[in-house]
Amino acid sequence: MLAQKKDYFFKNPFYPEKGGIIQKPVIAYEEYGNPKGETVLITHGGLQNQHAAGKYSEKEVLAGTWDDLIGDRKAIDTLKYRVIAVNSPGSMFGSSGPLSINPDTGKNYGPDFPTLTMADMARFFKQFLDETGVQKLSLMAGPSMGSLQTLLFAALYPGFAEKIMAVATSGRMTPGGIAFHRFMKEIIQNDPEFNNGWYQTDKPLYSLKVIHEIARIYYTHETGIKKYFWDTVPEGQNAQFERMDKIRNYLVSGIDEYLTGRDPNSYIRLTDAIDSYSLGYHAESYEKGVERIQCPVLLVNISSDSEFPPYWAYEVADILNKKNPGQAVVRIIESDWGHIGCIKETKKIAEHLKNWM
Repeated sequence: MLAQKKDYFFKNPFYPEKGGIIQKPVIAYEEYGNPKGETVLITHGGLQNQHAAGKYSEKEVLAGTWDDLIGDRKAIDTLKYRVIAVNSPGSMFGSSGPLSINPDTGKNYGPDFPTLTMADMARFFKQFLDETGVQKLSLMAGPSMGSLQTLLFAALYPGFAEKIMAVATSGRMTPGGIAFHRFMKEIIQNDPEFNNGWYQTDKPLYSLKVIHEIARIYYTHETGIKKYFWDTVPEGQNAQFERMDKIRNYLVSGIDEYLTGRDPNSYIRLTDAIDSYSLGYHAESYEKGVERIQCPVLLVNISSDSEFPPYWAYEVADILNKKNPGQAVVRIIESDWGHIGCIKETKKIAEHLKNWM
């Protein structure tokens, strides 16, 4: 399946709740499947993009992050559904964000781009759907940040999505995640080359390289590092040096290419939005906020995920099922991959989704 990048230019401005205005909002997205079918909305992880399925050309080796889920006769069947994969506002991959042109200056917004909340992201998606005539979603789903967007969207717009799936998820941003994001922002903001957000764009900031090395440790469980980069070295006199090399290569390989075009201001805006996330947003209590979700919910967490351990999914399910027994289903995938299991264990996710659907 070939994918194509698309842009939609909003008819109306967008007003973030913390202030400011996005005068000419744009959302980048991809669309797959049956244009006359019921609509499925796919969101993405925080530092990923909207490329959820297919390839941009036959020559490409890798397909979109959820290609095992989306396609003809797959769990999200493109013969049946119209699938829209959206890019989040604040991102660096085409939607309105710090790299966008500020009409007032004719230059990139940079650090002047408005602060966003997770609720802003849900409202941004809703404005896009409203303006393009989508009146209902058959399914909304996403991993990591996308799972948080999905759950909050369902809470803020009860009934708009008939079903939702949240992968690597929680009902509120976890303490470990908030702490790690604080560290990320400190590293960026104290990098002299960041220059208060007005950095030179011709090379990746050293702070981003450091962040991504540490992220590969944080988002991959130690058992995964051992399995894939330690146990593969036979015992011998030089075994420990070979293990050191393999683990180092895992941490640094491809980082310069990966960071090409990545914007540190977007890292700050995205992590701020993620850290603001709670299903208790504008509700009488956290529990009442969770209970606003009316549709069936599939929560899929990864056994070794240190950012969203399985008990966070059970917290949401317990609240929903106490009020409406059977509304929420939790599935835990046994994996050594840690948090990145949400994009590594896609065959298992697809199996759970297909069975649940």
